[in-house]
Amino acid sequence: MPVQRSPFDLVILDCDGVLVDSEVISCRTLVDILSPLDPSYDLQTVMRRYLGRPSSAVVEDYERMTGRPASADFTEDWRARLFAAFAHELQPVEGVRSVVEALASDYCVASSSDEERIEICLRKAELWDLFEGRIFSTTRVRRGKPAPDLFLLAASEHGVAPERCLVIEDSVSGVIAAKAARMTAYGLAAGSHFAVLDQRQALLDAGADKVLESWRDLAPMPATS
Repeated sequence: MPVQRSPFDLVILDCDGVLVDSEVISCRTLVDILSPLDPSYDLQTVMRRYLGRPSSAVVEDYERMTGRPASADFTEDWRARLFAAFAHELQPVEGVRSVVEALASDYCVASSSDEERIEICLRKAELWDLFEGRIFSTTRVRRGKPAPDLFLLAASEHGVAPERCLVIEDSVSGVIAAKAARMTAYGLAAGSHFAVLDQRQALLDAGADKVLESWRDLAPMPATS
């Protein structure tokens, strides 16, 4: 794939659903955990509620459902189930490696997941070599997506103006965060979760500048003059 000069100085990539095809796996795990407490929490409901949001949103709902604080046992059981499922099923989103390798601009990950989960996912998907040292987790900011804080942190630490950043996201909250940061936002509909919950129009309604059907649609990027 030929490398062309990019119109962006920094490409900021979400992880779940963008780099790794994890959303169905993670949401199915949450259905198993939350539906015994509230039968309305089916796969579509869980996706609508949590895609692109930090784990604290799940903990808040669990505490509301049960009327008590979430214990360490709850979070440990949830992570154990999730990581076991990742170990058996997780795959990279098709085409991501070749496109990232061909990017002419700098790039990084900015994810609502914590550092441990990001690393586990990227190692299982055999993408860790591309992103080690390029990771921004929601644990580094006070407000997660849909607030712009995480994207602005990534831009600031790379010394890039927000207007020169491109964000690739699969969730409405991620697109809202990118636009609040004054960045270009592309939705990516390449993950298997779009077969369960089609959010293409929702991404556009949230402000996405375009929606890509696959990673192939991103490359080659148009050259600047």
